[in-house]
Amino acid sequence: MCRRHPIESENQMKHNKAVAVLIAGALIAAVAAPVAAYAIPGRGKLGGPAASANAAKQAKLEQRREALKQRVAAVLTRRASAFNGIADQIAKRIARVSAIADKVEVKGGDVSSVRASLATASSLLEQARAEQAEAATMFAAVPDAANKKAAFAAARAQAKVAVQTLKQARITLRNAVLNLRAIINGLKAAEE
Repeated sequence: MCRRHPIESENQMKHNKAVAVLIAGALIAAVAAPVAAYAIPGRGKLGGPAASANAAKQAKLEQRREALKQRVAAVLTRRASAFNGIADQIAKRIARVSAIADKVEVKGGDVSSVRASLATASSLLEQARAEQAEAATMFAAVPDAANKKAAFAAARAQAKVAVQTLKQARITLRNAVLNLRAIINGLKAAEE
């Protein structure tokens, strides 16, 4: 057997220790570098999303909000056009029936009930217009609402109330017309 010299084995031991220290340092660096990367703001899961990611997300939300506002504005324009068209027709018809009632009254007909119905129809028509304006305001506020679903539901319910009031005005007007026809037919029968 060959025996080594004590200085050689001491050098070998120093060499082995140096290699062990280098390996340990490399392992520590391999583990510490990814952990340090997670601690840097904007990187990895521990630091949260980068500032640019937040800005992009906010920009996308703002785009969606603007698109929703444009869609709501388009729908409100169409709805206002349709609603106001019907309301204007009812108002014109109220004026025509009132003019006919004046002529019937001159000929001796009692049109007090017709005038009361026309006044009620006019009042309901104005109420429907006010309710429609409130519904439009509520719809316009939907894109900025915290709870868009609840805001939309409330606006939709208000719009339904406006439509119901408009229908009631039309029904009241129709009853006035039927009552006026009965009065006119009574006058014609009396003349014959």
